[in-house]
Formats: sequence, C-alpha cells, structure tokens
Amino acid sequence: MKPARAAAVFVAATLGAGAWHIFFNAAPPSFDDAWYLEVSFRLFNALKHGLPAFAAEYASAFRIKAPLISLLPLPLYALFGAGERIALWTNLIAFAAACAAVHAAARALWPSHPRRDTIAALAASLTALTPLLYGLSRTFMVEPVLTALVAAAIWRVAAHKSNRREGVHLGLLLGLGLLTKILFPLYLAGPVWLRRKELRPHLMTALLVAVPLAATWYAFNLPYVLGFAWSAGFGRIASDYSSVTQGFGARLSAFAFMLFGGAVSWPLSAAIALCACAAARRKSLDDGSRLTLAWAAPLAVFALGVNQEIRFAAPALPALALLAARSAMSFDSRRARTAAAILLLATGSIVFVRQTFLLSAEDALPWCGAPSFDAGWDRGALVTATADGGATVAAIALEHRRLNANNLASLAASRGLDLKFINLGYAQTSVETALIRLKDKSADRLIIVSGIPEESLPVFLNRANAGIVAAIASGRLPARLQSRVPLGAGVSAAVFSIGKGM
Repeated sequence: MKPARAAAVFVAATLGAGAWHIFFNAAPPSFDDAWYLEVSFRLFNALKHGLPAFAAEYASAFRIKAPLISLLPLPLYALFGAGERIALWTNLIAFAAACAAVHAAARALWPSHPRRDTIAALAASLTALTPLLYGLSRTFMVEPVLTALVAAAIWRVAAHKSNRREGVHLGLLLGLGLLTKILFPLYLAGPVWLRRKELRPHLMTALLVAVPLAATWYAFNLPYVLGFAWSAGFGRIASDYSSVTQGFGARLSAFAFMLFGGAVSWPLSAAIALCACAAARRKSLDDGSRLTLAWAAPLAVFALGVNQEIRFAAPALPALALLAARSAMSFDSRRARTAAAILLLATGSIVFVRQTFLLSAEDALPWCGAPSFDAGWDRGALVTATADGGATVAAIALEHRRLNANNLASLAASRGLDLKFINLGYAQTSVETALIRLKDKSADRLIIVSGIPEESLPVFLNRANAGIVAAIASGRLPARLQSRVPLGAGVSAAVFSIGKGM
C-alpha cells in the first residue's frame, strides 16, 4: 500500500470514530464551548435579519475572544438547522484539514528526502492519533481550527514559493489565524524567522491582505482582547487555571506532565522519545527538522506561563508528530524504519482505542473519553420556565460544567429566543459586587439551583452563591418565586423574578 493511502486509512478511522462520538455523545457543552455556540447561534439569527444586523452582531461578538470559530458553522445551520451537535462537525472537518496540512508540510519541509512521502504519511497519521487533537475535535473549541490554520501556514512558509499569489495565501492564513485566536502569530514566529529572507518579498502583500481581514473585528475590540490575553496568560484568570502554586521548577514539571502524559499520553511520548533518541545518534539536524523544532518552540513559552491550560499546546503538537516521523525514517535499515513506524502507530492506536471507546471522560486524558449517554440536567425545561413571562436577562447562581449561564445561553440562542443568561461574575467572591452586577445587567430573573453536592462544584466559581441565597431570604434582594423546575436526580431550580421583572 502506498504511504498516502495508508495515512488516509488512519485519518479516516480517526474521523469515523469522531463522527460516531459526536453522533452519540449526549453530554451538554460546558463553559467556553457553550459560549462559542451561543455567539454562533446569535450570528446566525442576526443574519436572518440582514447584513447590517449581522455586521453589528459580528463587530461586538465576544469582545475578548476572536470570533471565527463561531462563524464557521453558519453554512451547516442553513442546511440542517441550528443545533449544538450540528456545530461540532465544523471541528471534525478542521481536524481532517489539519492532518492534510501536516502531510503537505512534511513534503515541503523535506523536499529532497528519499522517503519524504513516508515521512508525510506517518506524520499525518500520528497527528490523527494525538489524544489532545482528536479529543478537541469532538468539542466546539477553537483549537482544531487554529491547529489547521497553523499547519497550513507552516506548509506555505516551508514551501516559500516566489510567485505573487504566495503573499496572498500567507495573508489570508494570517488574517484568518488572528480571527481565530490572538496568539496565532506566536505559533509561526520561529519558522517565519528562520525563513525571513525567503518570505521578505511577500511581506507587503501578506500584510495588505491580513490587516484588513483581521481589522473587521479587531478594529472594534483590540483593547479588550489584549487585556484578556494578558490576564489569561499571566494575570488573574491565568492563576485560576494553574494547579501549581510553587516556584518555577514545579511549574515546569507540572506542564511537562500535562504535555507528555496528558496531551500526547505517556505510551506515545515514550515511543516518540525512543525513536528520536535512536535517530539522534545517527544524524545531525537538517533544515526541515530545525524549522519543525521552531514550530514546537511555543511549548517552552507555555511551560513558563502561569496558565496551565493544556489546550494552548494543541497547535504545536503536529510538530512532535513530524519530528517523530522524521526520526523513524532516518534509519539506514529498512527493517529498523518499519519497526519504528509500527511502534509509533501501534502505540498511538492502542491509546486511541482506550481514549475513544473504553474510558469515560472522567477517567480519560484531557478532552478525551467515550461518549456519554447522559444528557445531564434538563436545561430545556429550565430555559422554557425562565423565558415564561417575557424575561430578557436571567442570572444563575451556579457554575457547573453541566449547568451554567453559558450552556443555558447557548440553548436559548439555538431556539432563537431573545433571552440572555449571565453568571454572578467570573470567579465572583463578593456578594455586594454580585448584587451590583444583577442591577447593571438589568437582570429580571434569578435562578437558584439546589440538590447538587458541593464537592462536585468548582469552588472558585461558586463562592458568592450562598450569599445571594441569603440576600433573597432576608429580603435584601427583593424577589418573587415564579416557578420551580425539577431538573432530575434530586436537583431542582427555583426561578425568581427580580428587578424590572417583579
């Protein structure tokens, strides 16, 4: 079998399993993915009212996050209707595009290597078998699209053709990448620097394409997104997503465990390390390997950061697949090359089967696990009860991955309701500030959920809940009980009218 066909088999199997997972998984979206979905549905609803309404919705989308991910499912909504499951197919397509771009990048990185087709096929297969990448492809997170755009940009940087259209291609990728995540240039910085002489003639054309494209959103939101990016990387938000309070060494160690043990898995990491160490004793680094190492360099930046969210590593992980494939094909002996390829693919496949079919999400690696057939609590009934009486802004005194303001807002937006859901404030600690937020946001409904064990709640996101309940009980927060909604498994919600909804 030709290498490209063998790679197609591995990638197709991974995509097929992803499609199966999306089709059967009943778990609701959680936090960020639900927010992306909400904005996606609101953009689609605005488009129904014409381009001016859509443009206004787009210009104000998120404010602190680039919006491209929420735009991409709109054609699917037009064909199949707006729905949380429909949107997920976007990322599965993006994952397929990432694997194809890695294949093309490998051919461009080692254009004269006698086994470049095998390197490309093996790299694409290993990308498809990387746990964090296939796990994220089954959610509505930004990283699958970001990974595909980064891989495509690396391909074009490595190819460095001299025709004028190359500047346009690079500009489109840069503009779309920035509209996907503000960190996009970080993933390209090393490879672009190494190819700076070859890319210099394309600079002006690329900027003339990228800047206007990115400005369609950044012109209205740049201060907000810059402030959020800093806070998420090194400030208050970053500290909430760091499991390490010790010093520099402990942070590096924790990141290494998450990267090699979580994002890649220990078995696959060990196989990659074994191939790399064996190959390093035989060959010096070639130009393609140096550029690929530069692609992986942002991993060092994230290791130094406060935020320990492993998702940021995703766009750099194909570089590890490329380096592993290059190492496996560096041996003079055909038998050794075959053994190395089998080791990598067999290890990745075994991990893939466990992380896709056998382990639950609670026991699996980050963003992996078998599909859940439990739809969680009855969000639909709660949205219906809250909307009753013409509510416009509902606050919920709960942040749980199965039930929160984001996934209630997502469901409401998918139904086309003019009803927004808010929380009490990100990681809110002050009851006073929470009460002010209810007034500032003109909340006319307040949802109090009971019956959820406290040990299952993320503590840092639920510190003001009890104070709000006490404020209602004491009369400090005037509220009228509108309805009680059973949500299942001993959990219920009380919907109160507050503010202008009284």
